[in-house]
Amino acid sequence: MYHDEIGFDAMTLTSPLDSDPEARAADGLEQGLSTRLLGLVLASDLFAARTCSPRQWQEGLPLAACWPGATLRASGERLDQDDLDAFLGCLLLAWRSQTRGSARFSLRDLARLIRPKARRFDARRLERSLWRLAATRIDIEDAAGSYALQVRLLNTLLCDRAAGLCALDVSPRMLAAFDDAQRIERLLAARAPLGSDGFTRWLAAFLSHGPAALRLDFAALRRLSGLTRQPMAAFRIRAVAALQDFLDLGSLAAIESAGPDRLIVSRPVARGEEPACLLLS
Repeated sequence: MYHDEIGFDAMTLTSPLDSDPEARAADGLEQGLSTRLLGLVLASDLFAARTCSPRQWQEGLPLAACWPGATLRASGERLDQDDLDAFLGCLLLAWRSQTRGSARFSLRDLARLIRPKARRFDARRLERSLWRLAATRIDIEDAAGSYALQVRLLNTLLCDRAAGLCALDVSPRMLAAFDDAQRIERLLAARAPLGSDGFTRWLAAFLSHGPAALRLDFAALRRLSGLTRQPMAAFRIRAVAALQDFLDLGSLAAIESAGPDRLIVSRPVARGEEPACLLLS
């Protein structure tokens, strides 16, 4: 595979605000908001790759995300990959519901949707995850102060503990970001066999987002996954091993070196998809 190195170096994660300099900030934000919110969930440390313990409430915690020119902060208990599984399950149930965006389900059904082959089921643990999702608030503001945005993952949550039933409303903006129920199904299916390895599960979500080819910088990958406390040497070994596993499974088509601490990874291109490349640095 041939790559134009100059072209890659010129490509950056640009803001949707750059698309029309005459547009107001809020108008520009609307143009790419769904893509930005999808990246906020799948390509940031909002749902960290590490297990968060103990769970402590944090107000205004800075987030690492591919959202240039903006400050992102989260309030609530730290979220991890188990919480992302729960959120993806809620999104899928909300898509399947007759009343789109709202879902009523049993905790057992949600658990089976997330991990169909799991033998054990902890209702209280799954319920606590739902309450963390409902309590999370993300505040976003651009550097110039031109716009401010507040995002929630779930708008309402009701749990009947005696019956083991829940009812919830997913944020309409988040539902619009995940605009394809089949995308959610494929992501849940890809993550289910990965067990408790938070980074591998995070990486599966990250690779499902964005173009077919990614030029990855290990430092950026470590920052976005929330594993900044892990020494770079250990993280590099861990990342390469995980990517190789995805290559062996067929989830990736190729892995190529792009210089010190950089790789170009490409996944199979879907029918009608442009094989674009994106620089992550």
